[in-house]
Amino acid sequence: MVSIDLRETSGVVLAYLGDSVWELYVREYFILKGYNIRNLNKHVVNSVNAKTQSRILKNIIENVDEKYKQLINRSKNGNIKTFPRSCSVTEYREATGFEAYIGALYIDGNIDKIKEIIKENLDGEDK
Repeated sequence: MVSIDLRETSGVVLAYLGDSVWELYVREYFILKGYNIRNLNKHVVNSVNAKTQSRILKNIIENVDEKYKQLINRSKNGNIKTFPRSCSVTEYREATGFEAYIGALYIDGNIDKIKEIIKENLDGEDK
């Protein structure tokens, strides 16, 4: 993977990367389930929004390594000025922390961990 120092990289920048990484692997997850395009889009949209990401972060935070917890907290408290109406400010900040975590896992080459988070938290969402 790319050599980026996670301690020196902006949490919001990591979240920007993590957002696209999360969507890519969520898309792959649902494609492998064999859905048609209409159902794919529905499941992906439901899985890549701030409310879902906030919920997932709450589910996994106890098992996150300390170095990543610090990154998540730094990212949640990052300089975010605008928020969507589809979620609360708290949910959006948590989702930003989650996306930064996903971006950090990607940079560290922990793709299996990303896929494990998807499987453990989105299995059952595909009904």
